[in-house]
Amino acid sequence: MDRLISPFRQSKLLNTLFLSNIFLTFHYALIIYVNSSLLDNSFSEAQISALYIIGSFINTILLLNASKILEKINLYRFTIYTLIVELLTTVGLLVSSSPFLIGLYFIVHHIAITFVYFNMDIFVEKASTDEKMTGSIRATYMTLANITFVISPALVSILVFNNNYTYVYLLSSLFLLPLFYLIKKFKNLEITNIKHIKIRETTAEYIKDKDLYNIFISNLLLQLFYAFMVIYMPLYLAKIIGFSWSEIGIIFTIMLLPFVMFEIPVGEMEDDKYGEKEFLTIGFIILGLATICMSFITVKSFWIWAAILFVSRIGASLVEVSVESYFFKKVNQEKGDIIGFFRMARPLSFIIAPILATLSLQFIPFQYVFIVIGAVVIIGCHYSLGLRDTK
Repeated sequence: MDRLISPFRQSKLLNTLFLSNIFLTFHYALIIYVNSSLLDNSFSEAQISALYIIGSFINTILLLNASKILEKINLYRFTIYTLIVELLTTVGLLVSSSPFLIGLYFIVHHIAITFVYFNMDIFVEKASTDEKMTGSIRATYMTLANITFVISPALVSILVFNNNYTYVYLLSSLFLLPLFYLIKKFKNLEITNIKHIKIRETTAEYIKDKDLYNIFISNLLLQLFYAFMVIYMPLYLAKIIGFSWSEIGIIFTIMLLPFVMFEIPVGEMEDDKYGEKEFLTIGFIILGLATICMSFITVKSFWIWAAILFVSRIGASLVEVSVESYFFKKVNQEKGDIIGFFRMARPLSFIIAPILATLSLQFIPFQYVFIVIGAVVIIGCHYSLGLRDTK
């Protein structure tokens, strides 16, 4: 119990960050799985993929210049600006009926939310002063957020009526409002000696440091899995299997429970005894095999789908906490270039996943795409086993 509450004893500022992340993630978790279904009302699957690719491409370019932005606009103001943009785009998705505007608001939202989380990462790293607590702090930070991810799909199942997502986006917008007050407490939390991302030099640093390279690829593969599931799983369960959103919401709530159940104890074990390498490898194996199995489940069975998705997230939770803990044990907050490059894994995954899915669908039915994604995820074992463990 003492280890469970020890991250909350670090500082009031860190506790404020934990609370801020709960509100932020409630906002994002409500709409992350709904976005593709909202877009499906106005766009084809190929067009939806294109929107994700465009937004992620712009994200990648901006992340490459994130340190330059932070140098001109301090971290506090940049966070406020991105929160304002995120609020406006969410409201835009709520009220717009024009396909052009919906597509535009979605792309801007896709960009803004990435930078809000990027800024929060830096805040947490700056507020974390005890390196021995990195795994526990990161695990607590993610677990508190993941609790909201567990609750949010159940709320969505209540809020969606006749394929209308108005109330989902309304509630999502409201969760952003407390952040404008909480963020004020970070006003004096700034970073110094900001290093710019120079593609050649930063890439060379990742290639030179095999641990950084391996953990980046591990993160990229995890984010690739997430990207595919965020875009295509809601569409697959609704259009191919035939579940309603009231059923999908509860399935997703069950699916996400492992993130709450496992990340804190695993983070503590990685700090105390085992390191990250073992859990990362086991996580990739569980995640990959469970994803492959999805291709062979074609029945509309609530509990079968809830079970297989639950197992897949056991693997994902092990990978997620291990990746975060390992990376932030290796990198401090001053290395904005290294952190920015690491966070590029997410937008890159939203470029790669739609392209991979679109190409795969030219040759195989939708259901067998899970074999492709699962096989790609299992490749992560090669990179996890190449890490020099922290224990």
